[in-house]
Amino acid sequence: MSSKSASAPGNLLDELQSTLAHGTVARRVETLRRVTDLFINGVVDYSDEQIGLFGDVFQCLMDHIETSAKSMLANRLAPIDTAPPLTIRALAFDDIIEVAGPVLSQSARLDDKTLIENARSKSQAHLMAISTRKVLSGAVTDVLVQRGNDEVIQSTVNNPGAEFTERGFTRLVNRAEGAERARRVASLTAIGTSPACCGLAVSSRCRTMSDAFASSFK
Repeated sequence: MSSKSASAPGNLLDELQSTLAHGTVARRVETLRRVTDLFINGVVDYSDEQIGLFGDVFQCLMDHIETSAKSMLANRLAPIDTAPPLTIRALAFDDIIEVAGPVLSQSARLDDKTLIENARSKSQAHLMAISTRKVLSGAVTDVLVQRGNDEVIQSTVNNPGAEFTERGFTRLVNRAEGAERARRVASLTAIGTSPACCGLAVSSRCRTMSDAFASSFK
């Protein structure tokens, strides 16, 4: 690693202090852009310590920039496997989905524990972003199936990289049957037919799982 690369993050701290103390919003955003460029251009050469230092710089700037700049940062860092982990976590737990979405759907820095914590506490939009990840473990899909709305469920079921536990699969079956039952009750009510006189239970013996999911989560 060159001495220039090694000293670059440290040199930025002086500029950062000046920017935060005296700079305008525009100057802070420009500093963020420069720091991000520097990180991305040299990421393969940086040590863990230097990556952590970049994370400290990002954190300082994120506390003083607007949503659009945070969204830009999220989009640029999300595909980078060695992005500063604390920065990625902070972006993932942002309430604004334009900020959180890119890292939730792409970042390899988010482990199952973090994804589960996020899925248990954040919005349906956050769950939707998680459901599109390239790989989803059964532990993560358990939470998506438990908390997600129909759109999240459909996205999760349609994800070829999603794994399901027996518990998660059972929940999917129950939700599919419940959705179909509610749809048929509504249909019968609309035409004035009593649901009590019709067989409304959806039996797994009468249709395949794929048919149930296709009809129930559209």
